[in-house]
Amino acid sequence: MGYLDAADAQQPLQLLTSMAAVVGTLVLCMCLGGIWVPTSWLQIKRRRAAAAAASRKNRRPHTTMFAADGLCEQGPRVWPVLGASLEQLAYFPVMHDWLLHHFQRRRTFRVPMPTCTYTYTIDPANIEHILKTNFSNYPKGKTYHNIMEVLLGDGIFNSDGENWRKQRKTASHEFNRKTLSDFSAVVFRDYALKLAQILHQRHTSNPLLVSDMQELFMRLTLDSICKIGFGVELQSLTPSLPDNPFARAFDATNAGVTLRFIDPLWRLKRLLGIASEARLAKSVKLVNEFTYKVISTRRSELAALQLQSAAAHEADNHNRSPPRVDLLSRFITLTESDPEHLQDRQHCDQMLRDMVLNFVIAGRDTTAVTLSWFIYMMCMHPDVADEIYHELCQLQQSTSTNSASPHEDHQNFFEEEMTRFAQGLTFETVSKLTFLTAAITETVRLYPAVPQ
Repeated sequence: MGYLDAADAQQPLQLLTSMAAVVGTLVLCMCLGGIWVPTSWLQIKRRRAAAAAASRKNRRPHTTMFAADGLCEQGPRVWPVLGASLEQLAYFPVMHDWLLHHFQRRRTFRVPMPTCTYTYTIDPANIEHILKTNFSNYPKGKTYHNIMEVLLGDGIFNSDGENWRKQRKTASHEFNRKTLSDFSAVVFRDYALKLAQILHQRHTSNPLLVSDMQELFMRLTLDSICKIGFGVELQSLTPSLPDNPFARAFDATNAGVTLRFIDPLWRLKRLLGIASEARLAKSVKLVNEFTYKVISTRRSELAALQLQSAAAHEADNHNRSPPRVDLLSRFITLTESDPEHLQDRQHCDQMLRDMVLNFVIAGRDTTAVTLSWFIYMMCMHPDVADEIYHELCQLQQSTSTNSASPHEDHQNFFEEEMTRFAQGLTFETVSKLTFLTAAITETVRLYPAVPQ
């Protein structure tokens, strides 16, 4: 049920996926704490291996979903009026396993619903046709927009036509700026250092303690993306792993809008304000309150900064405050120069909210999931992990200048070495780690967060 397409997500993902190397470098170099990749998969009834093999063998040759003999093969069981909504609702908590179950039998299948029909495909030819060859023929449409509007608004992932092209052009320009890439590198490096310190503390206090790496990566990427996008510190990645209201509301909103795709009664629930729609409305309210408060605060800060810069210019003072480089500040600066947006501040704030939240959605889960799969692959291939570890040790030795003995004060020595190592991590440094780069690239190829 993903709602990011390759054309929309390519620019931020090029930046954020490359930053996964920075995070993975620091975390792997520390090699501390237990590693647990969540594998609590609920069992789904599957055909016997022999029957599945026979089914694949007897399947008609599949060329394209638009073949003359029909759109595609039938998927789950369909009921009159209700379609396949009952089965989708039943398996919603394990939706990915449910999809895998059907994809093991066919590469493309239909899921009729009461108001529309979904088509799922993993056929490379179909994906290329939809996302590349004939991309303009597959707009998101009104159904998709209505479902996602409460979260995505009119952002790039929920827009079509001229609005989509305008936002894509703006985003492409911003993501190609060196100041943003440098700022992102520092942010990811600092939060990766935080994560390494947390793992070290947990391991020191209890060497047998199990750490949920996916949860830690989710906290890391949310804090990092909000720092890059909003310029604020969420502080969800701390040793105590506190509950963060915005993070909780953000996750609940994501789950709530995804449920709408398979719940035929969501409009009625929204009208009555009950069940899942009541919870969604509460979560959206918290997300919007946080976002609009940040926008208002940032406007005031930028106005004060502008006055300060003007005063410093008149006094010929060279000690001016550096400009803010987070995305929200950049977008506010761009909109302030547009007379149309100045006349409608409420619409302008809505547009800013949509643009930044779309960026957070693009970077948060995708980067965290990629890092989780990377750790999982290292656990499954210890020989590759050893090669990466040796490569990181060589980098650490080449950058270390500390002559103190680790036996004098192991705790302080380790933290100082970890901090020094982190400060040396840049795009240029990480690009020289060929084995690590190859391992992360292979992870992205095998488990892509967004199709390329």
